[in-house]
Amino acid sequence: MKLKKLATKLVSLMPRLTVQRSVAQALENARLNLPYIQRSVLDLEARGSRNGGDSAIVIAAGPSLHRRNPVPLIRNKGYDGVTVAADGALGYCLRNGLVPDYVVVLDPHPTRVCRWFGDPNLDSREDDDYFRRQDLDPHLGVNERLHNRDLIELVNRYGRRIKVIISSSASLAVTRRCLDAGMDLYWWNPIFDDFNDPESLTRKVYRMNKVPCMVSGGNVGTAAWVFAHTILSMKKVATVGMDLSYAPGTPFENTQYYKEIKELFGERASEAYIKVYNPYLKETWFTDPAYYWYRQSFLEMVPRTDCKTFNCTEGGILFGKGIRFVQLWKFLSTFVGN
Repeated sequence: MKLKKLATKLVSLMPRLTVQRSVAQALENARLNLPYIQRSVLDLEARGSRNGGDSAIVIAAGPSLHRRNPVPLIRNKGYDGVTVAADGALGYCLRNGLVPDYVVVLDPHPTRVCRWFGDPNLDSREDDDYFRRQDLDPHLGVNERLHNRDLIELVNRYGRRIKVIISSSASLAVTRRCLDAGMDLYWWNPIFDDFNDPESLTRKVYRMNKVPCMVSGGNVGTAAWVFAHTILSMKKVATVGMDLSYAPGTPFENTQYYKEIKELFGERASEAYIKVYNPYLKETWFTDPAYYWYRQSFLEMVPRTDCKTFNCTEGGILFGKGIRFVQLWKFLSTFVGN
């Protein structure tokens, strides 16, 4: 795969840039969350699947979640294993009649993440086109205030059945929203840097709250996958909506980091995007340096696990050694319970 010079340079810088971009907010959020920390993810260890099985489905929030619409199939097949949703997929799940067992939160953004749970303060917030210009959840990008009120009602109705796997980096707005909805919170710290360094940022947060640290791969979808196999000890983990890329034909301006890329590179912005041919789909998707780095991190982690990973997204660029790229129906029919 031949990457453009600019994109290659950005991918190599992503670990450092990600920390620089978010660590100050993450550290402040960790401090503000201290009074709310009562339980950690370790309180969930070895609970496993409610049916005694060893499989989980991670529901991420990539564009294929809405293109493929996997939840009706999951429900129709009577899947009774564990479901772990990324925060951005929660609304989609609830609208389609699936109450996930767990919802994972990572991003430290002060206002946007709360939208995934229904933001009671949306009417008073400064206008933000983030949800209107992207395909993360098209439902929330139209009639925003009406659909926000609908989501508030759904989360309030089902919140007591959902455990939130919440990073200490999450904003206080998210913490309070989850608690108001009756959700149980289980805390973890993301690993920002080299934990072996006595002066690392990761150690600083751990010394502050004594909450266990967990690898996130830089994004909430990967964090949900890590949670499923390390904390819940699931031996077979399938993913849906795990694209780490954008569907063919998606305008650059509708991608997640377009504004940042445009500010940095102006008219050369298109050079920061990377095309990836998916041999399973026989399609070429495209991605940005952040998502490409997430993909590399995921592929590096897979061989270090003792679980089998199935990508049932039917889209995107997450394929490689150790990942079985299969259709969701086949996972549900062939691998669950075997």
